[in-house]
Amino acid sequence: MNICKLFSKITDSKTSALFSDIIGYNDVKRLVRMALDSDEQSHILLSGPPASAKTMFLESLSKLKSSYFVDGTSTTKAGLIDCLFANSPKYLLIDEIDKMSTKDQAMLLNLMETGIVSETKHNKIRTAHVKMSVFATSNNVGDIITPLQSRFFVVELPPYTYEQFYQISVHILTKGHKVNINFAKNISEKVWADSRNIRDCVRIGRMARSVDDIQFLVGTFLNH
Repeated sequence: MNICKLFSKITDSKTSALFSDIIGYNDVKRLVRMALDSDEQSHILLSGPPASAKTMFLESLSKLKSSYFVDGTSTTKAGLIDCLFANSPKYLLIDEIDKMSTKDQAMLLNLMETGIVSETKHNKIRTAHVKMSVFATSNNVGDIITPLQSRFFVVELPPYTYEQFYQISVHILTKGHKVNINFAKNISEKVWADSRNIRDCVRIGRMARSVDDIQFLVGTFLNH
């Protein structure tokens, strides 16, 4: 199965609205824009705890032309090589790169150092040169091999404050998932008091139909 997903082209060439769904982190937004504007390859690793907008940055970047998203938990060397040969992406987006195996990380390191991807298959060697920037996320930088770490501009993202968490989760629930505003506020408050994970807000928002449902889901399942 192809692990890559092609995303739509941005109709506006400017990147000023690229991160419109992300509250705060203006310094990180500026850094990423600088990388996108550079004529050279630039590799950025966003690290931090859950609910620190790491994946939201990748989702924003996925709107760029020739961007490909891969999940580090299921990415293999063979799958990644097939993706690169088939698509030659300009931007490779890797969520949870720390979940990739050591050998798969080593393959990525070689690619980032040389820009060359090669494979021997059925006694045939195929080789391609790829000029590509890598944007990745990680929960634990310590699980990434040191040479690969050194190829990245590593940015530690602090977790959201309550005000940021509340504003973002209510926005996502009401605009993206059509949740009633009062329900959205209640979900945000309850989840902040428990897991502080925006993804939990979305999960609950998809199922809860009453305040009692919200309390049941948070009290019964989030603490597990």
